[in-house]
Amino acid sequence: MSGAGEGTGGGSGEARGAELQREIERIRGDLARTVGELDRRRHALTDVPGQLRRHPGPVVLLAAAVLGLAAGAITWGVARRRRRNEIGARLGRLREALERMVAKPNRVATDLGVGRKILAAAGTAGASLLAKKLVARALERRPAPASETD
Repeated sequence: MSGAGEGTGGGSGEARGAELQREIERIRGDLARTVGELDRRRHALTDVPGQLRRHPGPVVLLAAAVLGLAAGAITWGVARRRRRNEIGARLGRLREALERMVAKPNRVATDLGVGRKILAAAGTAGASLLAKKLVARALERRPAPASETD
């Protein structure tokens, strides 16, 4: 009895296996087409000359907007600098500085602290040594003056 059942079950098992194999092949084909389409779209998206040909209007608008922002920023900076350099603005900043000085005189010339003083002294000494070495080297390379023996 078990032999007859195995034969029938084996036949439907093979058919089921073949059906699954076809389904796997169909899914694999769909996946390959999808990946191919995604790759094509990726190439189209990153193709800058192609994008410029397909969408010239938005590209021109974007370029104009960027140039407009740059020109506006430059114009604003120049105007701001001119306003800051006017005599009235300079006198206003001087008045504010004097008001701060009168309000908090202890903050006008604050002490740097020991650490900063040591650092400043070391920097000054290093710059002095460097200057001496550069002058000495420049003097060594200088040709000797011609003697007048006539």
